[in-house]
Amino acid sequence: SQSLQALEQDGFVNRISYPVVPPHVEYSLTPLGVEVSEKVVALADWIEVNTPRVLANRDERAA
Repeated sequence: SQSLQALEQDGFVNRISYPVVPPHVEYSLTPLGVEVSEKVVALADWIEVNTPRVLANRDERAA
């Protein structure tokens, strides 16, 4: 909940609270949130592809 509040304060997510019982809250990405999510996905993809290279470098330097 604190993470979602921080993301809302930073402008990455929108929060809509519905006055119903039980309480219902919906979150969605703002345009800024969509932009940063694309960068995070690209970084995750890069890490997945390049992990063998990184580990090989680590092994070379440890030897």
